Amino acid sequence: MTRNYYYLVAGLPDLFLDQDKKDFSYLRLKEEVKENVHPADYEQVELLHLPFDNENFLNSLFKRNLNFNPFGKFPKELFDELDENISQLPAYMQEFYKEYTGKGHDEEEEQSSSFDEPNLNPEVKFNNLFYRYALKHGNKFIVEWYSFLRDYQNILSALSARKMGVDIAGQLVGDGPMVEALTRSQAPDFGLKREVEYIDKLLQITEASSLIEREKRLDVFKWDIADDLAAWDYFNINRIMSFLIKAGIINRWSKLDPAVGEQLFQKLVTDLQSSYQVSSK
Repeated sequence: MTRNYYYLVAGLPDLFLDQDKKDFSYLRLKEEVKENVHPADYEQVELLHLPFDNENFLNSLFKRNLNFNPFGKFPKELFDELDENISQLPAYMQEFYKEYTGKGHDEEEEQSSSFDEPNLNPEVKFNNLFYRYALKHGNKFIVEWYSFLRDYQNILSALSARKMGVDIAGQLVGDGPMVEALTRSQAPDFGLKREVEYIDKLLQITEASSLIEREKRLDVFKWDIADDLAAWDYFNINRIMSFLIKAGIINRWSKLDPAVGEQLFQKLVTDLQSSYQVSSK
């Protein structure tokens, strides 16, 4: 069942602009969405935010001592005591935890474990589990977004490996023809022009000499993909998730470069107003 949220979508730009401090608040936006959408739809929003939980999970498991990211579903206290709380986390995290630590396996499971498969580092194995989970549980938007992210990250990894002259085998997530091409092809576009319509644009972006400009253009590229995936979803949860992706990009740049963050905020308001006008005709 598709649910429409007319008033929420129309008021989205105001939800993350603190009128007193003129400051960005992604957490406030996320909480407002939670309070105003159906629980079944918010489950998809939580799937969208799993990468933040993944970050916190791996930070705790690998003892990286990085700051906790508050944008995920699960609280910091849960990750501080993984042994006690692992059963409260998604199935793919539980599986990886058991494989990585050896805790919670019986003897038969240990014998059949594939965790020691050569050429795959632990983080790649974790991402394989995550993407399988997300693609199985997500709606159409989530499936298309995570399919894009997986392929996008694989292409960037392959380009980086090629530039540094290192072997990419075992560093890519998933399998299939695209991974095979990224691993073996010597063509500039890995022979993927027909399969990946955006690859030429991505190759052009990665050639930028300035690291900041490259990162900005990559984020704008992801922004455009999120927009395209919800092009015909004017007021439903897919439109809201597309908005959240773009709001997350603004949040990132508001910290890296406030001027860029302000530009992207204005772009988001303009885009949303334009889509609202189109949908009202």
